[in-house]
Amino acid sequence: MRNSLSLNFFLIIFLCTLVPSLVVARQKGKAPVVISNKISIFDTSFDHALYRGSLDISSHHLSGLFYLKRISSNSVRIVFSNEFGLNFFDIEVRGNSLIVHSCFPSLNRKALLKLIKNDFRLLMIPDPTITKMKPVQSSDSMLNVFSVRSAKGSFIYSYDKSSGKLIRIQTSGSILGKTDLIVSDDDNSQPKKINISNPTIRLHLHMTFLST
Repeated sequence: MRNSLSLNFFLIIFLCTLVPSLVVARQKGKAPVVISNKISIFDTSFDHALYRGSLDISSHHLSGLFYLKRISSNSVRIVFSNEFGLNFFDIEVRGNSLIVHSCFPSLNRKALLKLIKNDFRLLMIPDPTITKMKPVQSSDSMLNVFSVRSAKGSFIYSYDKSSGKLIRIQTSGSILGKTDLIVSDDDNSQPKKINISNPTIRLHLHMTFLST
């Protein structure tokens, strides 16, 4: 009986401290941040798409076609070739790993391929290691912006308020691997335009949707 009374006493104390805080949060318009399952720009329903695009690294410019193909929920294949069928690179991103099927000699640099791998992983593979999403103030009234923490680093995620879609991912606190990834989404299934910048090494990648 004494144990039961003690348990009820502590339960009442817990509820008395919890309920007011919930009421204050509601009055102030606050709500717990729920991590959305939309944590990548391409969701897992995406299968494949063809883009026209270009890759600029410092003063070097390459243009051609990007073919993106989902292999599984955590792996994608990216082929960048010119219009004559010569592959600049054919790579497969599997979680944190990279498989190089083929690569033009001038692009076959470990640091460069790692950066490209990280860019496409951000673009196409949901991050299962996200532990925190904290809303932050945005200067753009059309966006909901979150500070994101995961095992892969710190990021800023920007969502379009009207559609709820993730349209921008920026690395936070990184210097050498700094990335700014922006998309415009005029299509319901995949982004119409994709722009990826790694300003530290002057890498810029642009893609425009052609077909599925």
